[in-house]
Amino acid sequence: MWQRILLFILVVLVLAACGSEATSTPEAATAVPTGRTLVLGDISDEAAETIRGTQPLADYLAGQLADMGYSGGTVKIAPDLDTMIRWINDGEVDLYFDSPYPVLVISDETGATPILRRFRFGVPEYHSVFFVPKGSEIDSLDDLMGQMVAFEENFSTSGYMLPLAHLVELGMNPVLKSAPDSDVAADEIGYVFSTADDTTVQWVVSGRVPAGVTDNVFFSRLPEDTQAQLKIIAATEDVPRQMVLVRAGMNAALVAAIRTALLEMEQSEEGRAALEKFQTTEFEEFAEGAEVELARMRELYELVQAEQ
Repeated sequence: MWQRILLFILVVLVLAACGSEATSTPEAATAVPTGRTLVLGDISDEAAETIRGTQPLADYLAGQLADMGYSGGTVKIAPDLDTMIRWINDGEVDLYFDSPYPVLVISDETGATPILRRFRFGVPEYHSVFFVPKGSEIDSLDDLMGQMVAFEENFSTSGYMLPLAHLVELGMNPVLKSAPDSDVAADEIGYVFSTADDTTVQWVVSGRVPAGVTDNVFFSRLPEDTQAQLKIIAATEDVPRQMVLVRAGMNAALVAAIRTALLEMEQSEEGRAALEKFQTTEFEEFAEGAEVELARMRELYELVQAEQ
C-alpha cells in the first residue's frame, strides 16, 4: 500500500517539474541578448577625425536600441571600398553612410539595403558640374572632344559616376587615361583621376588640364577669387547627397528601430547634438520607396560598370 502511495507522489512530482520546465521555455526563447555592440562603418584616410564625428551617433543609436540588447556603439574605419565590402559581408559592420555610387557598389557586393536618405551638411541632393578656366574657348561638352577632363576618384558619385554616365549617355566616348598629359584622340574625351576636388581645381586653374569635374556644393563654396577664374559649362542631374545602408541579414525589427531612431533624432537635444557632430541636419524616408528612387541611380551605375 505504502509503495503505491510513494509511487503516486513521485509521478506527481515529476509531472509538476515537467510542467514548470515547459512553461519557462517560451520565456527563455524570447529573452533579449545583452551586451551587443552596434558598429557604424566609414571609409576615410583621416580615421581619428571621422571617428570623432561619428562616435556620438553610434552612442546615440546604441542608447535608443538598449531594449534590443545593445549596450554600446563603435565606429570602424576602412582604408578602401574593398575592405568595407569584406567587413559588411563578414557581419563586422552594421550601418554604412555614403553617396549613391559607393552605396550601390556595396549593395551589389553584399546584399546590404539602403533605408534612408541623409542630408549631409544640410544638403538633400547634389549634382556634378563640368568647369573650365574663365577665358577658355571651351563653352560646352561638345568642345571637350579631344580634350582631357579631371575626375576625382573611381568610387566617387559626383567625381566619377555622374559625369562618366552623363558623357556615355550623350555618346561622347569618355576614355580613362594614365596621366594628365596623355594623348587624347579627336573622337574621345580623355579623363584622369586627381584623387581630390581641391586638386582638380588646381589642375584646371594652373592649366594642367583643360577641364575638371566637381559637385555643385563644393564649387559654390570655393573662394570668390577662385570662382572668378572659372566657368561652368555643363551639369548633370541631381541625386541624393547620401544614403543609409544596413547590412544583409539584419532582423527586420532591428532595422525598423534603427530607421525610427534616425528619423526622430531632431526631436531630442541629445539627438540634435549627435546630428551636428555627424555634419547632418536630418534623415529622411525615400518619398516613393527606396527601389523606385534608386531605379534611375541604378541605370547610371550600370552605365559606369559597363565602362570598366
